[in-house]
Amino acid sequence: MVIAIISIVAAILLALYVSKRQDYKLLEKDNKWLKEQRERMPEPVSVDEGDLQPLDKESAMEAIRFNGFVPEADEQWITFMSQGEQYMIDAESFPVLVMMRHYNLDHKEWDMDLLHKAAHQVSDELIMAKVLFTGEEEDGIAFQITAIENKYGHFKDCLTQYIRIIKQSQALMYKLYNEMETQRKEGLSMFPQLGAGVSDEKKVMS
Repeated sequence: MVIAIISIVAAILLALYVSKRQDYKLLEKDNKWLKEQRERMPEPVSVDEGDLQPLDKESAMEAIRFNGFVPEADEQWITFMSQGEQYMIDAESFPVLVMMRHYNLDHKEWDMDLLHKAAHQVSDELIMAKVLFTGEEEDGIAFQITAIENKYGHFKDCLTQYIRIIKQSQALMYKLYNEMETQRKEGLSMFPQLGAGVSDEKKVMS
């Protein structure tokens, strides 16, 4: 009888031991899986607190420097050069960003009616870009973008994209103007008497 009881107890202990071993193995397997998952996870990207500072005149100039340009400033404007072209930012309008390239405009070198039509079409086709005529006599033209920029970090990251958009607006206006001028000349060639005095000189914006 005693032997039978001992045998039963031994069997129970053995069963508990085996069960515990299995539990430990499963636990080890789970821990190994969790460890592997942690190792595969990308490192959390820390947010630079400096990127969260408000965009103002000083932080805008710092963002320009970060992108490899040299800013200069007066009371209202921040200017910098990129590939030989001057860009201007209105330092008094933040958090509204007004950024542009400006050129003098000689009416003798351009068909102003066609130029207005091309500029209007650019403003319609490119959401952020506008082509504006400046001065009381429209003796200047500006390729401009307007955006909401209230953080240094976002402006720093987007600056080169803003430059690209301005370049795109200028290239598109030249393309549209040349197409319109070609169409006009082709129309005049059908009626030579209407083409007197039309100049074939290439237009240059300075």
